[in-house]
Amino acid sequence: MLLRKILLSLCLCSLVAGTYGQEKLSEGVLTYALTISGKVPTPANEPALTETKSGTLLIYVKDNYVRQDIKLEDGYTYSRISNYTTDKDIILQTINTTRYAIEVGMKDERKKNMSFMDATLEAGRNRKKIGELEAQEATLKYKNGSSFPLYYVDQYTLAHPEVFERSPELKGIPAQFDIPGSNGFTTHFELKALSLEPVANSVFQVPEGYRIISRKEYEKLMR
Repeated sequence: MLLRKILLSLCLCSLVAGTYGQEKLSEGVLTYALTISGKVPTPANEPALTETKSGTLLIYVKDNYVRQDIKLEDGYTYSRISNYTTDKDIILQTINTTRYAIEVGMKDERKKNMSFMDATLEAGRNRKKIGELEAQEATLKYKNGSSFPLYYVDQYTLAHPEVFERSPELKGIPAQFDIPGSNGFTTHFELKALSLEPVANSVFQVPEGYRIISRKEYEKLMR
């Protein structure tokens, strides 16, 4: 009788785990709305001005490939293609009408973001709908004593969560968060849509007309 109760309990637990289990997002597109805001320097006798820009961030995911495209209303664009098989990033950038695909090693980027590793995730009390999905309130507490409040979607996980540098080990998808900049401006991110549609392989290829260069070559160009 005791054995039957134990087996029944295990079955119920497995059912619960299946119901609330996370789904890995191995292919799809995340769409974020961006709002960049901050104080613009003004003469001492004039009131401070707040400048705001809006834009979008699209993150394409397919197995070991991730592409990020940022577009702001003022015309600024930024694209990064990450290949987690080769451990390389390619940043697409136009300099004086010449298009460059700059190769960057991921190891260097990881070293910069070591302070965000081994964070403690503390769940908050609130849940709310952000875009099309339910999101959980939480705070990431880092070893250096700083913290990072956010809402995240716990229904899905990413194979490479380190695409979000401040939550590189999060078992979920960040849905709402703020990133402070060194210039006093803050960027607000809000997840608007999550699409599970197939993504074409061509999205992760360097477009025609781009010259592939190393990071060292790029740094020489910028001197």
